[in-house]
Amino acid sequence: MYQVTDRSTAHGFSTPHGFKTPHRYPVKTSTQKDLLNLTNQLYPTGRVWYLPENSNYRKLHEAVNLSLLRAIDAGYSVIDSTLPDNESFDEKDATLWEYRLGLVTNPSLTLAERMANIKRKQSFRGNVKARQHIGYIQSQLDAAGFNVKVYENVFYDGDGNKFYKTPQEIQTVQGQSTQHSDNTHHGSGTVHGGGSQAQVIANETFSETFSVGGLGNLWATFFIAGSTLNDTATVPESREREFRELVIKLKPAHTVAFIFINFN
Repeated sequence: MYQVTDRSTAHGFSTPHGFKTPHRYPVKTSTQKDLLNLTNQLYPTGRVWYLPENSNYRKLHEAVNLSLLRAIDAGYSVIDSTLPDNESFDEKDATLWEYRLGLVTNPSLTLAERMANIKRKQSFRGNVKARQHIGYIQSQLDAAGFNVKVYENVFYDGDGNKFYKTPQEIQTVQGQSTQHSDNTHHGSGTVHGGGSQAQVIANETFSETFSVGGLGNLWATFFIAGSTLNDTATVPESREREFRELVIKLKPAHTVAFIFINFN
């Protein structure tokens, strides 16, 4: 096969051409001088195309090349600030995208964690029925870095009959291993039990109390807890608002999430 050497010419009578003929990769430039030199290579070799130093003709080309470089840099900047996958994506870009996507701006998170949240949200910006599945809610909580598990409120007895449980029944199983303090919140827009009152996550900032409206409505509930349903999960207090808002946005509007979580 023909080998390219320093004596090889771009075009000549004996220069081979074809599918297997090696060629050099295009030169990538980032300076005005390099771009001007590349431009000169495209001009004919006649005297009329000569660019003397400090001539108006050369200054015109330098000005045009400078505009091209500015346009290239602006293009790189737009792409880098749009996609959270490069080193040029900074905290200002992250804050702007969090505002656009409706995410909580949490200064306690690293830039890498904030970029991961933005990419997660960019991947699923719309709303389709398949995303109402418990697996989707779990995947998004995992992607956001929350060490919690989502459980359906569906249980079966020894005869295979389906039934639902109230939060009190779950707490009874948890027994003395679960501590309930002022920092422990249960519920996402709901309550404990058929008609009782309890703290709930009705918004992203503070708890409220509501009634689930009776045992007949437990079919529209699910649980968020630790590694097992009998364990209480832990979420950093600095991410409490972020967690609350994410759960509210992920769950279908007609459902209620009982949570067993310590925010500390």
